[in-house]
Amino acid sequence: MTRTAALVLAVDSGVGFRGSKYLEVLRGKPLIELVVDEVTAWPVDDVIVVVGADGEQIANGADLGNSLLVLDLDWSQGLAASLRVGFDMLSRDGRIERAVVTYGDQPGVEPEVVAALIAAQMEPGTRAAVPKYRYARGWPIVIGRDLWSRFLGLDRDVDLLDVLDGHPEGVSEVWFDRLAPPRIRDAADLPGGPRG
Repeated sequence: MTRTAALVLAVDSGVGFRGSKYLEVLRGKPLIELVVDEVTAWPVDDVIVVVGADGEQIANGADLGNSLLVLDLDWSQGLAASLRVGFDMLSRDGRIERAVVTYGDQPGVEPEVVAALIAAQMEPGTRAAVPKYRYARGWPIVIGRDLWSRFLGLDRDVDLLDVLDGHPEGVSEVWFDRLAPPRIRDAADLPGGPRG
């Protein structure tokens, strides 16, 4: 039986945080713990969290349940390095056929959104499924196994949506009549603004 894995990218340090942004408390939990709890409720079988400079702090400061924590030693080189680490790890399990790639700083993605994206990616001839929130593409992105090798050769800081735009064959858009959940990129994005 094939499996679906979530690949949670939690590597960038953000701007204006006194410590790891992934340990900022949101809704009573560290941000990364909140996101992983939500991801665990998605229709996925496995959860892999890729961490960067804050890896040790995250491991010690958040309860990530049964998810697998993977350290990206080259996190400072940009998103491509984290994608390489994540897809390399996923490739080792031959049962995993698709990955739901999501940001570790984007809480609020609902399970029905992920279910619709997975269903679209499972359609014959579809290699990836991307959400379109009203007028803009966003995340998470569901990527079939046959595309993973394409990301293993990337370098520097890449935009995953741009990579898929460059190879549009087999990429399906799923439209949602709502705005994308906001990411926490900057301390000012926290409810109530910066803390401390």
